[in-house]
Amino acid sequence: MLRRIKSVKLLQSPFSLASRHRQITTKIDEHTHVTGANAFMAKGDVRTENVNVLPKTKYGGITHVTLLCGETIIGKQGAKYVKSLLSSARVPVDVQRIFVDQGTEYYNSVLRNRAAIHVDIVHDAVSKKKSLKICNDLDLQVFLTNLRSFPGFNCRFPNVNIQLIAQNNMGNYAELEYSPVEGVVEGLRVVTSRDIKRFLRYAFKAVMEKKRQKVTLVHKSTEWPKTEGIMLDIAHNLQKKEFPDIELEPMELDKCVARLMLDPGYFDVLVTSDLYGTFMATICSAICGGANLFSSTEIGEHHAVFKPLQTKLSLTNYKVLSPYGIVSTCVDLMHHLGHDDCANALWTEMIRTMESGIKTADFKGTDRDEYVICNIMNQLRCNMFTEFRKND
Repeated sequence: MLRRIKSVKLLQSPFSLASRHRQITTKIDEHTHVTGANAFMAKGDVRTENVNVLPKTKYGGITHVTLLCGETIIGKQGAKYVKSLLSSARVPVDVQRIFVDQGTEYYNSVLRNRAAIHVDIVHDAVSKKKSLKICNDLDLQVFLTNLRSFPGFNCRFPNVNIQLIAQNNMGNYAELEYSPVEGVVEGLRVVTSRDIKRFLRYAFKAVMEKKRQKVTLVHKSTEWPKTEGIMLDIAHNLQKKEFPDIELEPMELDKCVARLMLDPGYFDVLVTSDLYGTFMATICSAICGGANLFSSTEIGEHHAVFKPLQTKLSLTNYKVLSPYGIVSTCVDLMHHLGHDDCANALWTEMIRTMESGIKTADFKGTDRDEYVICNIMNQLRCNMFTEFRKND
């Protein structure tokens, strides 16, 4: 009996599990990217607390927005485009420029301003870690992007207009991976019914606001009956009780991708989990002409970060940021801040340049990125003086 008691005490001692685990993971971390059991605390734990919300930074009628960029060519160019477009659109928005190497100042700035534009492409492990931590700490639970066909811009299918809505800070995004013993690595994907219900309710409300009706819920419940099945069950219950006007169609990932390749016009809204969000965005944008045409939004209840889609996907095969993605990002920001007239004016001018044959080399054109932006800016300014004459 005494021996049993001693053995139990030995198993419960701090050294036997925690200390031994630290020794093993420290040894492995010297050669691999495997992290310790408590390393997710630094990366971003599954959120259990509310986000601190500061008063809106709106002084003299001007809304302040964080502009994150780097010292790279892409960062400098993107920052110049954003500031010029916001000025030409006559929107009462001022930007606070934060560089990627300023540490926690980016988080503090977004926390204060509630909205940010991110215009630098980052793909290394440290930058990815910071991006994931921002999504968790500010509870940016939803990833949104609108993908459509523009005639003459590499889309072989007419009339494609897909709204993609995906989870953004659950499951794999928590990065819960560790090594319990040497040579064994475990990765945990933790989902909760509360957060899934919150995400789906947001997605269905967004569908109703955009006056769309058909929602395709992309999943792989045959392979993940628990983690994927819970989303299907909650989606069906929500649709039946709160959103009866929405047509809900569950579809396996493989079948969805196959149909996207052959008939993308079939889809209206795609809703999916954290596993397939960026994956589906990459496929849909490629079908519609390329990620450099589009923008994306990471949004929560109080904060939002707006990015060109090529920045969200960290596409590094471009030497510059596409002007189309920058314009679309500014349009999304203006709509978010309530400046719909300015947003519509900017979007109208971008469509005008596209329809008039002004194209960059990405789309077999001869015009430089700067020319596209300047053409839009000049037309916006001309429209301003035309309005002044009408008022006189």
